[in-house]
Amino acid sequence: MGAPTLDEITAGESQAVRRTIEVLAAVLGGTVGDPKMTLDRFLDEHVGTPGHTHGRRGLASHYLRLGPSMIVAAGLVVADLAAEYDAVIGPDEDDDPPQWVQHTIGDDEYSIPSDATFAFGPDNPFGDGPLAVSITAHPGYHRNRVRVFAPAGRDESARNAVSRLSRAIAERSPFRGRVVRASYGDGLSFTVLDDITAPRDRVQVPGAVWREVDLAIAAVTSRYEALRTAGLSTSRGLMLAGPPGVGKTAVARAVMGELAGEFTVVVADPSTMAHGIAELYQVADELGPMVVLLDDVDLHIRRRGDGNDGALGALLAALDGADKLDRVLTIATTNDPKAIDHAATRAARFDSIVEIEPPTDAAVAAILAERLAALPAAVVDVARVAAAFPAGRSGADVVEAVRRAVLTGGEALTTSTMLEVIGARDYVAAVPIGTYL
Repeated sequence: MGAPTLDEITAGESQAVRRTIEVLAAVLGGTVGDPKMTLDRFLDEHVGTPGHTHGRRGLASHYLRLGPSMIVAAGLVVADLAAEYDAVIGPDEDDDPPQWVQHTIGDDEYSIPSDATFAFGPDNPFGDGPLAVSITAHPGYHRNRVRVFAPAGRDESARNAVSRLSRAIAERSPFRGRVVRASYGDGLSFTVLDDITAPRDRVQVPGAVWREVDLAIAAVTSRYEALRTAGLSTSRGLMLAGPPGVGKTAVARAVMGELAGEFTVVVADPSTMAHGIAELYQVADELGPMVVLLDDVDLHIRRRGDGNDGALGALLAALDGADKLDRVLTIATTNDPKAIDHAATRAARFDSIVEIEPPTDAAVAAILAERLAALPAAVVDVARVAAAFPAGRSGADVVEAVRRAVLTGGEALTTSTMLEVIGARDYVAAVPIGTYL
């Protein structure tokens, strides 16, 4: 005996009970219902013209390709509409039972349909007449899409439904307005990052640096409309250059903290810089106004013939394309701008290259004061300690010296403890010298 059909199981039950059993059946892999159901048969029953059994070939259809940032949003939009309008759940485009998948984004858990088709009756969110929406949504899969089927001759209905779904998906993105890491494996994927931004007043760099940074920010914020009116690009490239530890990444994080919310901030990890730069900039339209951070870009994008020329070419093409995008701010950091091919650093790709020098004595004293403020028992002459650091020290060196002093003397830091640490130079990482077997 075959599996009971949904009609047999729910005979005499209310629509609410029927809907509950239908969803449970889909979650459990389609174990309830007609085991011989195919997508063509499902579409004939719910969307096709009575008496005609052509399946999807006899219907009007349009589809929306889903980028990696759209997968979860698409699943949420389709699932919500299906629940609100009591849509009937059917097989996916490969005739397999409908499936749901769990996604974790930050602290939030989402269960979305990954392979399913939903049939809507005449009373649906897209207008008069029945139609069906199929979804394929898998991270790393290159053919993710939402597809709308409408009765033959109703191409406009299918097209309008896709347009409405596209707008709803863009508004529903769980990544939009957040700080995310972009990684590249089988494809581009995103992970929400927490607590990686820093307030501007904790970053000790010269005022000239902030003035140039603020010009870049203005291009995508306060001067955005003026640039558009003048027919000028509203996207901007900013390269922060300088020795390790002088605050390049800290400046970038301060900008990220100021723009997150209105902008989606994307931190490209090494795999994305090496292999996924082109795909990263392609999702700008999906994520809205965007800040892209390419940290230590010189490790991945070098001169022609001196590294990954494919990554260099992809970056050049992406930056040229960013000029045509709306409100994209690219921030790159590098220890050595001369190691990067000149084609990447010319104007209109990176509009401004800002050199950040090691901190002055006054800046070192400010860093010390800010760090020591959390240690009420500390009694330190910050001006004297700041003057004791050798030339060329970085902000990272100062922070590490404080950390070592705390390890040495505890919370009750003194000037002498700090001077001993500075004199010993243990806060500077060095390769040990010796003989190894």
